[in-house]
Amino acid sequence: MKLIVSVLLGFVFCSVARADWKVGLQVGYSPNYLVTLDGTGVNNGTPYSAKYNMEYDGSAEFGINLWNASPHSWGFISGFHYGAERKLNKISVNGISIPVSSSDTSKYQTHFLYAGTLYRWESFYIPLAITYGMTKFTSASSLQSLEVKNGVGALLGLGWFFTDNFAIEYIGRSTTTELNMSTSTGNEKTKGVISSALLNLKFFF
Repeated sequence: MKLIVSVLLGFVFCSVARADWKVGLQVGYSPNYLVTLDGTGVNNGTPYSAKYNMEYDGSAEFGINLWNASPHSWGFISGFHYGAERKLNKISVNGISIPVSSSDTSKYQTHFLYAGTLYRWESFYIPLAITYGMTKFTSASSLQSLEVKNGVGALLGLGWFFTDNFAIEYIGRSTTTELNMSTSTGNEKTKGVISSALLNLKFFF
């Protein structure tokens, strides 16, 4: 992750000297964070399968962007979104809702790198990008081992430049993920998708 961020930041500062490129800082709020996982496991020697649908709390996010977004044309967009840690709010297993204890819940955290394109009219624009999600998972129970694998996904949204330097946008992002866990009584391997919306205020300079 450190290498990817370093390469992106190097690209930002090397490219900003070009007149058409702008660096942007952003602050936003992500109202939802949805995780869908399909898994198989063994518990006390008994195999099983499970489908998890989980919803985590909203959180603030911050980011840095490198954009080339001239009016009435296609452009290039890239950036990094830093996401805060989120607590579990709702969960269902194989379609059955499970009560969530507020004092002992799992936590997810995902940071997004993205690169792609946008089409901008005079003020409105539509961004479209490929994402790379860097995910951390904290289990509510003690585990012998825990492995989280990052993955790729997509970004799509709608934005509006209400001045030359300020824009507001609403985007949806996704990333694939894998989660492998083991305890003293068994193990479980899951694969799935993380999706998250984000309302942003961007400032470009």
